[in-house]
Amino acid sequence: MVQRALTVLWCLAWLTALPLAMARAEPPAPAPAEPRTLRVVVSDNAPPFSRREADGTLVGFNVDFGNALCRVLQVTCSMETAPFNQLIDEVAAGHYDLGIGNVLRTPEREKRLLFSTPYWRSSSSLLGQRGFPELTLADAARGRRIAVVRGSQQYDVLARMSGPGTTLLVVPTLEDLWVALLDGRAELVLAPTLKAVHFLLSDAGQRFETIGTPMTDNGLGGPVHMVLPLSHPDLKAAVDRAIAAVRSDGTYQSINRQYFPFDIY
Repeated sequence: MVQRALTVLWCLAWLTALPLAMARAEPPAPAPAEPRTLRVVVSDNAPPFSRREADGTLVGFNVDFGNALCRVLQVTCSMETAPFNQLIDEVAAGHYDLGIGNVLRTPEREKRLLFSTPYWRSSSSLLGQRGFPELTLADAARGRRIAVVRGSQQYDVLARMSGPGTTLLVVPTLEDLWVALLDGRAELVLAPTLKAVHFLLSDAGQRFETIGTPMTDNGLGGPVHMVLPLSHPDLKAAVDRAIAAVRSDGTYQSINRQYFPFDIY
């Protein structure tokens, strides 16, 4: 009887302790999810789309538009800058989630990147000294000193067109492009039209003007996209919806008016 009673007591004790042991073994509840941070990169020193103020603050059309998208997406934006060519490489490598650098879509880039729906349309223009004779891009690509930004569509086109006697001055940033024109190293520059207009309206640009009409053929213009890594199809879909929302509620138009006297869409 004693042995039986001890056995019963042992079983009861084991059954009583079992829930406590199971409770101790249960994994802790997951911590609340942190707000997602979207790693965004914009072109450095590319006014009016992006530039840094003296205090380091990022400003410009692409900066304001990117922040508006992040509000719609309900995410925190961490925004940094990179030269145009580096921006494409960094996004393709997955170092950033979203690149806002006025990128045109090409078959080569489609192999490396996802593209958002367009958010404005671009063209390219030649700039030179006031009074420079009218000439076509084909004429300019023969025997002239032309500056262009490395990795841009303008560079790709001129590299294909350049003939004997042409000096193609390749610079890393848009600011270097204007400096090459100002110091005489370049007779002409080929640049995105909206950025060229911004330069021409500045004090430094008063001695220069556009030569000929804006160009969109041969990849020199067209719809402009944001870019994402190939691994982010869900984010691309969300960004496309956010672009539509920002346009439909009037936010896009309000930002547009701050930087341009006409609709760039």
